[in-house]
Amino acid sequence: MGQAAAAATAAAAGRGAPRGRRLGESAPEESRTALAVTCVLTVPVAVVLWRSAYGALAALLAVGPVWLAWWSLRRHRPEHLARQAAVQALSQAVQIKDRYTRGHGERVGLAAVLIARELGLDEERTETLRCAGILHDVGKLGVPARLLRKAGPLTPAERRVMEQHPEHGAEIVRGLDFLGEARAAVLHHHERMDGTGYPRGLAGEQIPEAARIVAVADAFDAMTSTRCYRPGRPVAAALEELERCAGTQFDPRMVAALTRALRRHGWPFAEAPDPCQEPPTAPEAHREADRGADRAAGAAAGSGVAV
Repeated sequence: MGQAAAAATAAAAGRGAPRGRRLGESAPEESRTALAVTCVLTVPVAVVLWRSAYGALAALLAVGPVWLAWWSLRRHRPEHLARQAAVQALSQAVQIKDRYTRGHGERVGLAAVLIARELGLDEERTETLRCAGILHDVGKLGVPARLLRKAGPLTPAERRVMEQHPEHGAEIVRGLDFLGEARAAVLHHHERMDGTGYPRGLAGEQIPEAARIVAVADAFDAMTSTRCYRPGRPVAAALEELERCAGTQFDPRMVAALTRALRRHGWPFAEAPDPCQEPPTAPEAHREADRGADRAAGAAAGSGVAV
């Protein structure tokens, strides 16, 4: 997969959490705040109990569990930060290699979170899907830079190499057990509901739910993002295209969830400025990605090349 992929994998593994734990086991910031408030409120209660007829034993029974919870939170917080650092390191490595994806992963992660919350998924799974969105294109670390930056059309052989990026990505994150189902999303986010996607040609419910969510989030951001060679589509137009492709390329349930979420919350990147300092010739890989995201339902296999 190349030196860049190997280096990024090593960095993530070095910062990652111990094997066997899942994302979300560490207490979130809200829990940390709530526990701090509880500690403050426990102090006067302990003082009252100490001075009461119940004595010191009752005070210890009140303070003891809170102290143990605080100790546990402090112990697991570094692990939570290490996991975040591993995801961020891989994301930055992809952006350095392919500047056309700059910010793309974070936006896909946000869109995946909107879908997950609309579906009523719990916070642990929602956080996992955010990571899946951020890392869905990590396999581009295994694609030669000359293909990512090629200005002309890709040959059939080059296209086959490009379409290997989901498998490269799955290999890169294979050792990060805390990612859970995010690893399946990295591998299968280019599968299609009609079975004409890649890399396995899965269809319908065979495609992992996380991958179906990320596929919609990925295509939505591809259409609405401004590129150096074309403006982004309006949100309404992108949603219309997703609905047109629902059932063949995308899971209709995920498309409907994103539509509802955006109508309720809006999309903070709708008015994002052109990210290009100077408009270069667009790599054909990315032009094809945008065409693939916009194609109508029933397009031939291989039409959805990586964003």
